[in-house]
Amino acid sequence: MSRSDDLYPLDLGAVGYAYVERPNATLLGLCARHVLTRGSRPRILDVGCGAGANARAIRDRCPDAYLVGIEPNERAAELARAACDEVFGGLVADWLAEPRLVVAPFDGVLLSDVIEHQADPLALLRALVAEPSLAGAVFVVSVPNYAVWYSRLRTLGGRFEYAHSGLFDRTHLRFFTAPSLQELLAHAGLAIVDSGITPSLVQAAAPWLRRAFADDVARGAHLALAESPLHRVYRAAVEPVETALCRLWPSLLGFQIVVAAREAGHPSGQSP
Repeated sequence: MSRSDDLYPLDLGAVGYAYVERPNATLLGLCARHVLTRGSRPRILDVGCGAGANARAIRDRCPDAYLVGIEPNERAAELARAACDEVFGGLVADWLAEPRLVVAPFDGVLLSDVIEHQADPLALLRALVAEPSLAGAVFVVSVPNYAVWYSRLRTLGGRFEYAHSGLFDRTHLRFFTAPSLQELLAHAGLAIVDSGITPSLVQAAAPWLRRAFADDVARGAHLALAESPLHRVYRAAVEPVETALCRLWPSLLGFQIVVAAREAGHPSGQSP
């Protein structure tokens, strides 16, 4: 059988869960500032938690955090259970519809690269905002930045090909820039209180990195990159410099737009 990289990206049944996961440093920073400071044991709902890369990083920062993941992919959910206190195997709509007598309130909701996969992201956000256990929670959201430099170059060259992951992920149904994300959140009743970007320079080499870790993905080791010495060197020596450089022109050089938002009418919230 061919490796997943040799398969056509839109052959979803053949490729399956093809992601090489690593924690999102910018998302984790916003989570640390706005969620982990909200008590001795903050409760976090990680929507689309994947294999648990972000959950593991949060556990390292705050061992007492209570993490609940939602993940429809069976293999990814199995891996995420090593980091989360609970993992619901299914869709957000299934979790929201599940009968619950009493659910303790959550301090934060993570939507790390989730809403671009939704046919109706506004409906998803409104359903989460309306959930009683999420009242007052901080929503930390990341989406790929469609206006990143290499997307502009591709568009200028008349190219648009789907890929297994990244900005042109074969399962992306929606595309965002910073203004369009802010508009979406506002329609869902959320106001941005903080924001950041993830850098795009090393990310542009993601297709090659993915090939390097293709065998790990094939055997289900989706966290192999995050656990590798290569990633530790990147986090310590490269990412801080790259992030500072990309902040000079975030709309062009940012790979992901990351925001923290709260309900617009909440006492702790504020207008963007």
